Amino acid sequence: MIDEKPFYTSEIKTGAPAEFTTDTQRLIYTSLEAAGIPYTRIESDPGISMDDCLNIDRAFGIDTVKTILLTNRKKTQYWLYVTHARKPFITKEFGAALGIPRVSFADEELMLSLLGTPHGAATPFALLRPEAAPVTFVMDRDVAARPKIVITDGDPCGFIAIANTDLFSLLGRTPILIENPAEIVLPE
Repeated sequence: MIDEKPFYTSEIKTGAPAEFTTDTQRLIYTSLEAAGIPYTRIESDPGISMDDCLNIDRAFGIDTVKTILLTNRKKTQYWLYVTHARKPFITKEFGAALGIPRVSFADEELMLSLLGTPHGAATPFALLRPEAAPVTFVMDRDVAARPKIVITDGDPCGFIAIANTDLFSLLGRTPILIENPAEIVLPE
């Protein structure tokens, strides 16, 4: 029998971490502190899978969301999409909701250049970066209606709980809201 290591989540914390893993992460916490925006955070094992997200949900008592960077075929247009962690993403439906041609997932190189984050750490906070200026911010309507959401802090091992209104204020952007008609998929 294989002994599985339990998924690590820290206690809920306030304030920035002692060390930053990326410039984007440093920008996020510096911006939050400068704006006086309240938030809580945890550190964890990398939160990549649906099961990982359930552990993070339990730590906060709030559902995590997934953030996806998308691009067109020519890699000249970009969308940062915040959706349910447990709803399937269908590119055709996303494109139809925005009236745009089909999109694809951005590769790691594009994520690093626009968001300053690796795969597994895409975050709407990255829209604070000047390099992310051409990225269109899109969110599921019901995710935007939540009082708080949990998103990464630019590192797959760091998560922040923040009020949506505070997030939008910090970014200086209001997302385009769309409907994700997919059903929530719960892990077995």
